[in-house]
Amino acid sequence: MSDHQEKYVPAGTTGNRYQARIWSLVLHSAGIPHLTREEGADYLIMAPEDQLARAEKEIGRFEEENYNWPPPKFLGPLADEAIDHHPPTILLMGGLLVFHGITGPFVEHSNWFMAGAVDSKAILAGGEWWRLITALTLHADSVHLLGNLLIGGMVIHFLSRLLGTGLSWFLLVMSGVLGNLINVIARGPDHISVGFSTAVFAAVGILCGCNLRSLTLRGVLLPLGAGAGLLAMLGTSGERTDLGAHLWGLLVGLACGFAWSWLKDSRWIRFFSARQLYLLACTLGLVIVSWLKALHS
Repeated sequence: MSDHQEKYVPAGTTGNRYQARIWSLVLHSAGIPHLTREEGADYLIMAPEDQLARAEKEIGRFEEENYNWPPPKFLGPLADEAIDHHPPTILLMGGLLVFHGITGPFVEHSNWFMAGAVDSKAILAGGEWWRLITALTLHADSVHLLGNLLIGGMVIHFLSRLLGTGLSWFLLVMSGVLGNLINVIARGPDHISVGFSTAVFAAVGILCGCNLRSLTLRGVLLPLGAGAGLLAMLGTSGERTDLGAHLWGLLVGLACGFAWSWLKDSRWIRFFSARQLYLLACTLGLVIVSWLKALHS
C-alpha cells in the first residue's frame, strides 16, 4: 500500500460470514468506506484509520439494538426434533378442559378436590407433596378455566415457541409447584386452593425473565399485559382467588426465565433442549403419578 493511499484497519472481526455482510451494510448505510477481508476462518471489516472510532461505534450500536434478535428457536443438536413437531399448545391445554369435564367445578365433599387440592395442613404435616401438582389441574369454576385456557394458552404458546414444548411445560409446572409450596409456607395451616393460574403466571414470569437481560421492552410488557388481563378476568378478591399463589408463581417464573437467559448456551441446557419430547413425557408422567398417589392414599 503506497503512502498516498488511506490505511485501513480492522473495525470488527467475526467468524460468521452472514454477520460480516450485515456489518458491511451497517457501515454502508452510515456512509463509512470499508473493505471486507477474509483471514482464515475470520472475516475482518476494515475501515480507514481516521474513521475507525465511528465505524466501531456504528457496529457496536447495531449489535446492542439487535441483541437477541431474531428470537432463538432454541433447538439443540438434534435438528429432527424440531419444535414444530411437538404437540401443539391447544392440544395440551385441551387436556385441562377434558379433565375439568371429568372433575366438574368445586363442590363440597368432591372426591377430586378433597384428594387433589392444595391443603396446607396435609402438605406440611402429612407430607402429601403430590397436592402441589394435582391442584394445578383442578379449576373451581368455568371462569377460572376459561381464563387459563384463553390467556394462559396464548402465553404458553409463545413460551413454547421460544424454549420448546417439553422444556416450557417442565419449567412452568415446576415453577407452579414451587409457587404453590412457597404460598403454602407463607399462608400457614388451613389454606386450600386449586387452579392452573399459578402455572400461567409462572409462564408470564419466565417470558419476562428471558427478556430482562436484553432489556427488550416489548418482550417484557406483552407477557405482563397478558398476566394483567388474566388477573382482571379472575378478579383480585374472593375465596376462589389466590393472589399469593399468583404472585409466587410469577416470581419463581421470573427467576427461572432470568436464569435461562444466562445459561441458554451452556452444554447442560442444550442437552435438555434437544430432548423436548422426553421432558414433556416426564412432565405428564409426573402429573399422572401424582394423581395416582392422590386417589390411592
